[in-house]
Amino acid sequence: MRAGPLSSPKVVKLLNTHFVNVWVLLRELPELQDGAKGAASAMLATKLQEHFVYPVDSLILTPELEFIEHLPTNEFLKSFPGNERKSEYFRWLKSSLAQVDRH
Repeated sequence: MRAGPLSSPKVVKLLNTHFVNVWVLLRELPELQDGAKGAASAMLATKLQEHFVYPVDSLILTPELEFIEHLPTNEFLKSFPGNERKSEYFRWLKSSLAQVDRH
């Protein structure tokens, strides 16, 4: 993803403007769920655990932590050739934003 969609200035700008981007390792979720980093982190970790698809997944949640959509990375990479990934990931982000706006 870093060499594909996440290397696109257009995608990066959209992410930085409209999303709070976090990277969480699956093995860290139980500790976060136990409240090691506070109640807000525990709520986020629980929501991530509920919707996560192994091994890597992109999830879109509302500010209230309502699940909107996810994009399992391995499936995404298999579905689109390298030259289409940037535009498809951008399209997915825009579509997710529209869904967030409806909530």
